[in-house]
Amino acid sequence: MREKKAVIDSPITTIQGYSHAGEGVGRLKGKPVFIPLAARGETVRFAITEDKKDFARGKLLEIVEPASWRTTPQCNTYQSCGGCHLLHLNYEEQLYFKQQRVISALCRIGRLDNVAVNPILRMDNPWRYRHTARFHINKTEHSLEIGYYRLKSHTLEQIKDCPLLPDDFFRLRNAIAEFLGSLKGSFCIPARQVVLRKGRATGDLLVRLLAEDFPVETDRESISALAAGFPNLRGIVISLINRPEAPEMILFGHNYYTEIISGTRFRIPAGAFFQNNPAQTEVLLRTVSTFSEPQPYETLIDLYCGVGLFAHTLAPRVKRVYGIEENKTAVAAAAENAGINGTVNTVFIRGQVEKALPSLAKKGIKPDTVILDPPRRGCTPQALREICNMSPNRIVYVSCDPATLARDLALLAGEGYETRVVQPVDMFPHTYHVECIALIKRNNPT
Repeated sequence: MREKKAVIDSPITTIQGYSHAGEGVGRLKGKPVFIPLAARGETVRFAITEDKKDFARGKLLEIVEPASWRTTPQCNTYQSCGGCHLLHLNYEEQLYFKQQRVISALCRIGRLDNVAVNPILRMDNPWRYRHTARFHINKTEHSLEIGYYRLKSHTLEQIKDCPLLPDDFFRLRNAIAEFLGSLKGSFCIPARQVVLRKGRATGDLLVRLLAEDFPVETDRESISALAAGFPNLRGIVISLINRPEAPEMILFGHNYYTEIISGTRFRIPAGAFFQNNPAQTEVLLRTVSTFSEPQPYETLIDLYCGVGLFAHTLAPRVKRVYGIEENKTAVAAAAENAGINGTVNTVFIRGQVEKALPSLAKKGIKPDTVILDPPRRGCTPQALREICNMSPNRIVYVSCDPATLARDLALLAGEGYETRVVQPVDMFPHTYHVECIALIKRNNPT
């Protein structure tokens, strides 16, 4: 009875929109209040969890008037897992939120009010799309569990399934838990995380264990038994958490899996980045290709090129491609993928963009188009200045964070480049993340 009265006495608000993280935004005494799991248009009761001078945060207690786009989440552990953020919204409302998030970032952060933002490119089937998963390992004297950390905690949630992951990931995860739990003495692997990866086109599976140290000995019989249950398993490798540059230890098979995107074959090492939604990677690639306008006489530079996704796909349509990548494993794979695909007009350079571009400029290399796909933190101001110093006619910027994209587009505007259009792509359904491709052209090109 007391709990019911506490709910009735709690503040009430109408949700007017969403924060950048997908929280519902209402008002409390004239200031914004952020309420996770609340939907636009709803009237809700909430408990105040944080009250600051300029904003507040709340916990959803009751939905007084639900929105028509609220839906039943297809996951029992959704609210505690932390992997998804928007499962309480139907897909149309998720796309609305992401479209508005991109527009808001461009206007609020970049002051780019007049940039055209195309309608977001949706997934035909926004389930089972995520082909990379990172699990945490909790090992005690009597048990071993593998799962996700609960939201904003280090408490393990040993989920039985996830509607975003391929079906065979959990069967493989359970087999790995049994394998690690069976190892004793010098065979023990002090693993803290396990990363599963899968090729959508090939079905290849790859297991990467992140450990504090390598085992003294390897139990070949147990490893063979694990691999025997998964015919598509291409490798099991161990990487050291605190020494990422150290060579990996291969327990079984190879240290890579293979994916095919738009007819191009990519060998992807365990420690290299690759888009984790292969279906939407096809959409991403088509948009980048359209924006790049590749011509047979042109030179293209692919920055933060990884294993060469854009470089190898566009190479047959241009004269020369230079790829720059700081990750040693990824850039070696990019060069190897050139041989796999018979690409003869690509050059891959290991190094930081800020240092590698001036070196290319000194050799007289002048790009017609620059493609850049930086990490979530975006580009450094120096990297953007070095790009502008080479005076490409077009820049195609691929970003997984609208905020850092807007910041960088504003800097490019100050260097004489105009953002013509931004194309959002839903690479991460049911989360607040959204990918964008921006087409930027130089004002008054020579």
